[in-house]
Amino acid sequence: MDVDEGENTAKAILRPRRAGENIKVAETVLKRRDRNLKAAGQRAAAVAKVRKDQREYKKGKLKIIRAEKLIKNCLIRIQDRKRQKTSKKKRPNPKPVHAARSLAVIRNGRMGGSKEVKVALRQMGLGLRNTLVFAPNDADTARNLELVKPFAFWGKCSFKVVFNLVHKKAMFKDPEAPKEKVMLCDNVLIEKHLGDLGVLCTEDLAHALHTNGKTFTAVRERLWPIPLGDAKKSNGMVHDKKFTFGDLQSAMDLKVAKLIGE
Repeated sequence: MDVDEGENTAKAILRPRRAGENIKVAETVLKRRDRNLKAAGQRAAAVAKVRKDQREYKKGKLKIIRAEKLIKNCLIRIQDRKRQKTSKKKRPNPKPVHAARSLAVIRNGRMGGSKEVKVALRQMGLGLRNTLVFAPNDADTARNLELVKPFAFWGKCSFKVVFNLVHKKAMFKDPEAPKEKVMLCDNVLIEKHLGDLGVLCTEDLAHALHTNGKTFTAVRERLWPIPLGDAKKSNGMVHDKKFTFGDLQSAMDLKVAKLIGE
């Protein structure tokens, strides 16, 4: 009994539908399928453009802010100023975190805040939401963290978490192009940007940030704030209903590990 050569092969063999027909008949079907996929992609892009134009049309060319939004923002600022006054009475002299040289501070996704809070966040390098910076664990940092408490969370991180965070997410500032972000990809970049400070590899960089050594301030100034995911979505399919804020203490390692995808 003769066995067809194609029966014992895993790869599909393109053949005509009827014996004796030209193979171009089957190739035409594949080309028609490709044209359909291309047309579907163009149609989806056109629909997305129409929806975007509709949203822009609803907003208007002048981008007018509704009176309800202005009133809401004003009430939020008034409420935040009251919170600051109450906080100063309850904790006039906040203390630094126990047994920590440096802190990892993350801004959450909460909107709003008074002018004083926004200024303090920008001074700490947290002008954008869902970003992380390292700060020294001293009295000045404790006062700033108490001021911005509803808009950030912080805690002590282990050396392993700091190393993984720097290894995956660190970005350098380029003096020649101030707005450019240079992603850390090898130790050559560390030696180029931080070699004059004695920091030559990823372990040195993580050690400088973790221990708050002599080069801590200079190293921090040459790094961009580290972008992270939304903390409310870090638990998978079930999102948190409330924003994470305040001192997380021993839970900071687990929270940062989730945000960097570990």
